[in-house]
Amino acid sequence: MTESEEKKRDEEEVFPFIKGERIDLVAGNSKWAKLQCKWNNDPIVRRYARNMWPLTLEEVKKWFEPPADRHTRDFVVFTIYHKGDKCPIGVVGFGRINWVNRNANIFGSIGEPEYWGRGIIGEAIKLLVRYGFTELNFHKIYAGVFSPNARSLRAAEKLGFEKEGIIKETMYVDGQYLDEHKFALFKRDWMKVNEL
Repeated sequence: MTESEEKKRDEEEVFPFIKGERIDLVAGNSKWAKLQCKWNNDPIVRRYARNMWPLTLEEVKKWFEPPADRHTRDFVVFTIYHKGDKCPIGVVGFGRINWVNRNANIFGSIGEPEYWGRGIIGEAIKLLVRYGFTELNFHKIYAGVFSPNARSLRAAEKLGFEKEGIIKETMYVDGQYLDEHKFALFKRDWMKVNEL
């Protein structure tokens, strides 16, 4: 990275929505669309992220457009912004939000491999879970993890999610069908551990 690129990155204005220790969760920004497009099309990054179709830059840019009705959205996505290195490194969010039944699917992905295995996705998920239970008033947050993804399987349990079951051979990756492990975390259980 050149000196001018470093200076530009240092001057970048970021507006954290949820502040963490090493990372902040910030609203997606269209200036990061190329980076998001890169992550979503990277064969290694997208391996267990269910991104089966290639995405164009134009498609990714649409993600940053405001929804027609901000109060009925069925997903919310944040960019994981590394505070020390002053750069976006991944995404985390809720999908399939069911406002009537107060539940949502949680997902996350670190797009920059040099940040894998550092516990950053765990910090991002903790921040997002707190937001989901305390501000969005979810009753249940659930996740799906594919069987060869040992890190994510361990992380789900470490973060307090309990396994609800396994859906056999539900996703086709690299010539084989993978099992999906279903995890869930209930607000009442999370509150006991977090003394709220």
